[in-house]
Parts: sequence; structure tokens; C-alpha cells
Amino acid sequence: MRRIAPLLAAFVLLGLAYSAAVPLFETPDELQHYAVVQYIARYWWFPPLGQQPGEHLWDQETLQAPLYHWLSAAATFWIDTSDFSQQAILQPKANIGDATLPGKKNAFLHGPAQAFPYHGTTLAVHIARWLSLLFGVGTLLLTCYVSRFVLAPQPSVRGDPIGASDTWLSLLPAAIIAFIPQFIFMHSAVSNDTAMTFTSTASLATLLWIARDGMTTRRAALLGLAIGLMSLSKLMGTVLAVLAIVLVVILTRRLKPTAVVAGVWLAVAGWWYLRNQIVYGDPVALTAFLTFMSGNFAIPATSFKFVWDQFRLLRFSTWGLFGHISVLMQPEWIYFVYDAFAVIGAAGFVLGAGRELSKGLRRRNDERSDDFSRSTNKATQAALFEALKTNVVENRALLIVLVWLATVLAVGARWFLAAGIQGRLVFPGLPAGAVLLAYGLRTLFNRVSPRTLTLAVSLPMAAFAAAVVPAYLIPAYAPPPLVDRVAADATQTEIRFGDEIALRGYTIARERDLLRFTFYWEALKTP
Repeated sequence: MRRIAPLLAAFVLLGLAYSAAVPLFETPDELQHYAVVQYIARYWWFPPLGQQPGEHLWDQETLQAPLYHWLSAAATFWIDTSDFSQQAILQPKANIGDATLPGKKNAFLHGPAQAFPYHGTTLAVHIARWLSLLFGVGTLLLTCYVSRFVLAPQPSVRGDPIGASDTWLSLLPAAIIAFIPQFIFMHSAVSNDTAMTFTSTASLATLLWIARDGMTTRRAALLGLAIGLMSLSKLMGTVLAVLAIVLVVILTRRLKPTAVVAGVWLAVAGWWYLRNQIVYGDPVALTAFLTFMSGNFAIPATSFKFVWDQFRLLRFSTWGLFGHISVLMQPEWIYFVYDAFAVIGAAGFVLGAGRELSKGLRRRNDERSDDFSRSTNKATQAALFEALKTNVVENRALLIVLVWLATVLAVGARWFLAAGIQGRLVFPGLPAGAVLLAYGLRTLFNRVSPRTLTLAVSLPMAAFAAAVVPAYLIPAYAPPPLVDRVAADATQTEIRFGDEIALRGYTIARERDLLRFTFYWEALKTP
């Protein structure tokens, strides 16, 4: 705990800075999520689904699993949010959805009422954002816990590239995800993705605990609670809950613990499935979601360009794509640095996992007779199968993490084909992926001490994550500068729009194939 405390403190400070720099509702679906929170805080029930998008502020988010929204409502119900509609005024000329477009990045208008000290809707939104930040802290703690099962499963053995129970090494995966700018950005927003990521990591950690120390009734109940909360976080939670039960069956091969896990899961989340079945005729409300969004789950015709563009969006929105897909980190080679880091870690993982498999097979062969190579084909196959089985048992923690990540990516890929995808949608698998990257880095740099490796990775990432605030977030949402006179090279005008505003001048500048207009406005009355 002593070593992770500075990491958690840095993450919280960065999260608070991101939250302060990004105005209200300038994160993906934040307006809709907060509209659900505000409705629940007022009426203590779910908002009604409209007939079409735009009928209500919450739109499709009322169909989302409710854990995050109910917790946020419980934290903010005491605040007077009667100014909500005044803080959610669309900016009609925003260039959003394509970060390569120039122009205004703010999707909403922001006035002095949103400045610190916060009050009204602004205070409620920031409290809901701070709840997301708290979920992020929990995810980092659990990531350290998960990493201990994979990176330090037993006392150190000479020559072991993983280096055994070194706390610096178990800190590395948490440091990787803590300083990804997009992870900080989403944990500084009103978003149920944060609850989903936390409960997914909690479920994975409990599974690994059971795999290492065995199943008990208490552990089965805790796993049932974890996957129940995960199912109440987002649709993907239901898929991962089913996976968790399947893994319990494989690990224990016993009916009683499986029944306890499933029973607690349904006790926690079953009411949600029942309510959806009654209201929408679908226990997970997926059909209602697709109908509302005029979509379907059929695999569409795709082209290479479409897949590549979506993959590019996935990359950008995993590392750092802010606002409403509107604020890029520039220059673009920054993303290639993150890509290279991930590729190096993945290559190291493949190499390290291959070494473990080879080492396990050789050890099993040595335990058998010296004339193993002269045995019959049938005996050879049986011995090979036994060796693989032993290797799987010895590395079951690594395999569980790998299967967990693969499932999240598979669900994300399926959703991508139906409705597009952003990196935040696969964040429930991010802790598992970070553990595998740390495994790979330790394999490749096994001569470097875990402390040096962790600091060499985390410090530059932390520095850049901090630089995102002044370099990208603040400029993107900065109001136009105030001037006391029109520039000398501007074309002077005297165009009044009623008695409220006047255009005093403008300039036009060419930038490659773009024309940049600068207008000088004067407010004739105080709003």
C-alpha cells in the first residue's frame, strides 16, 4: 500500500484536473447519463423511454444497467438542479464527431455559472464525475491485486523472468492504465463505463483468488456478488458473468459452489432482468435499444476502408481522443508511440508465454523415462497431453486473464460491427491487458530491476498525461479572447443584430486548403 499510494494520489490529482478543465457535458454521452441521474434523484425510478431519439435528454441511456446512475443519484439528490436546462444549451456550430475538422470543439454553451465554486447542476455533475474517479481508484487497486496472481504467483525461482513477489512489478500494470490519458478522461466524466471497468476487475480478481486458493462458500458468494454488480453496470457485464460461471465450473467441477455463485448473482441482478422482460420483452433490453436507435445486430457489409477507419478510431479513443470525438492529441505520431509500446509488450507476452509452455513440456518430459523419444506414438501423444494439462494448471491464472481479455475484445468487436466502437467500450478488459503487457515487458527486460522498469514506464506516461491538460483540454474549450479594439488589418464593419450584438470587423486567412475567419463581436447588452 505504501508504494501504490503515490500512484493513486497522482491519478486522483490528474482526474480532478481533467474534470476541472473539461466543461459540463463535453464527454461522450455525459448529458444523457446525467439526465438519467437527475431523473432518478428526483423520482427514484427509471426515466421512460421515448418514441424516438431527442424526445428526452436521456435518450437510450435509460436502457442502461442502473448501478452507476443510482449511486450518482444517491450522492446528488440533495442538490437543487432546477438550472439543468440552462446548463445544457447546445452550441449549434460545433465541429464534433471528426477531430480532424477545425473550428469549435464545445458541443454546449458554457457560462460563468459553471465556474468554481460549483453549485446547482454544475456541482451535481462534478460529484458524479468524482464518483467515476473513485471507481478508477478501485480499479487501480484491484489491478495490483490481479497482477500478483499472474506476475508473482509464488516465491522467486532463479532464472524466472517474471521475478516472483516483487511489489514494484505488481504495481506496473496499474501504472500503465493509470496514466493513459483516455482512462483518466473517462474517469473524470459522468459515465457508467467506470462502474463496468471496476466491477469487471473485481470479478476477475475474485476468480483468480478462487483459482489459486480454492473454492469456499464464502468465496462463491463474493464472486456472485461481484458478477451481480457487474451485470448491473452494463450489458457487457452479463456476458462476463456467464463467462465467470463457466470458469467456476471448469475450476471446481462441483455443483454446489456453482449454484451459490449463480444464486447470489440472480439475487443481486435478477430483478433487473425481470423488469426488462416485463417492460421491454427482453431481459437485457438489447432489442429495445436497437429498435430505438433504428439499428440491428446483423453483420453489415464492410470494406477495408471502413474497418481501417473504425480501427483507427479505436486506437485514438483508447489512448486519448477527448470531447465528443473532437479533440486529438497532436501531432499524430503520439499515437504511434503508444501503439509501439503496446506491440512491444504484446510481443514480449507471446515470447514469455511460449517459454513457459516450452519449459513446462520439457520438465514433464524429463520426469518421464529417458527413452521417451523411443516410446510408441500413442504413449507419446498421451505424455504430450499430460504435459499440456499440467502446464495449463500451473499457468491457470495467466490463462484466465487471457480468456477474460479475449472475451471483452470479442464482445467489443461484435458491437463494432453492429454500431461502431470507441476505446472506452473495451476498458473492462484494460486491467487484464495491462497485466499481460507487464508480463511481456518483464520477459523482454528481465535484466532490469522491477523498480527501474516500473519507474521507466510510469514516469514519462504520468508526465505526458499531466501535459494533456494545458496542451489539449484547456485550449479546446477556452473562450474567445477579449479585446478592446479591432485589429488594424481587419475589415471594419458596423453590422448590428437587433439590440444585442454587433459585428465590428473580420479577417480572412488562408491555411492550405482552408479559410480561417476571425470575427470581432461586441455585446450590446448583458444577458
